[in-house]
Amino acid sequence: MWDEVLGHQQNKEFLQKLLLPGSRPHALLFYGMGGIGKKMLALHFARTFLCTGQGARPCGLCESCRLFDIANDSFAHPDFYLLTAEEAGKDIKIEQVKEMAKQAAFAPVLSSHKVCIIDDAGQMTAEAANSLLKLLEEPPPGWLFILITQQAERLLPTVLSRVIQLRFEAPDLDDVQRILQAHGVIDNAKVLAALAGGSPGRALAFKEAGIFDLRHEALALLQKLPLQNPFGHIAGLGWGDKYDRAAALLLTEQFVYLLRDILLLQSGAADKIYNTDILAALERLAQSTPLHTTRQSVNAAQEAWQNINKNVSAKNVLEALVLKLDLLRKE
Repeated sequence: MWDEVLGHQQNKEFLQKLLLPGSRPHALLFYGMGGIGKKMLALHFARTFLCTGQGARPCGLCESCRLFDIANDSFAHPDFYLLTAEEAGKDIKIEQVKEMAKQAAFAPVLSSHKVCIIDDAGQMTAEAANSLLKLLEEPPPGWLFILITQQAERLLPTVLSRVIQLRFEAPDLDDVQRILQAHGVIDNAKVLAALAGGSPGRALAFKEAGIFDLRHEALALLQKLPLQNPFGHIAGLGWGDKYDRAAALLLTEQFVYLLRDILLLQSGAADKIYNTDILAALERLAQSTPLHTTRQSVNAAQEAWQNINKNVSAKNVLEALVLKLDLLRKE
């Protein structure tokens, strides 16, 4: 069941049991790294849970299934509520939770239950989390809440104590490659899966963001070190004007991965590198760069990523990173 979501068999088996009549928890928590199918499985489970057809569920024919159209991202089902931040990267506000709570006064319309999915629940404001806590402490009859987050520790301990937690592990890289190939990613699917840390969703987002072009920029800079005119070179790159915060994060991440691979080659662990398709270029850098320089460079790239993630000016961080890498190479 739910073959549309690859892997997570143990969690699927647990959810299948919840489809049977009997005592059910009123709240679940799906947690684990991003882009591995938590939300998709929650949606497919909710569709199955709300299905009113006879026999195999979801039947795909009843009014409930028709109104719960995952393929077209259309959720007009009156017994389903999807709560997300109003804008990507923003917090879930208390007003949104209160609006959802108003639905507690209404009985299910088509199905015997209501299902509410709260995506990225770790992004709730403190006020929103406390408002949700009241609902979990006295759950409306027939309601099932599914909270989704990457980090369970971002939720209030009092919230965690009132949910059944399901941990989602990253799928095997071979499985991720198959997912990517099913989405038309043929070339370098293995490398893309590794760079995304085993997250199919992140890998597809990387492809859309032009991750290999960003990697080429990072590799080209490393190959030119040390620089004769660092400030002139930085001006010529124009990264500060070319890349916004999201792209700058991806660019610095490529520096981290490339330098990590160089360090692994220098340490005799070539079988663990990510960028296998550019092995020859990495080997040349490994041979020409002192080991201590590589280690310090990895730290510099990681610090740059952290600073951009903290909303420090991407332009300033990228320029400082180039200067730092150049200085390390000249020592």
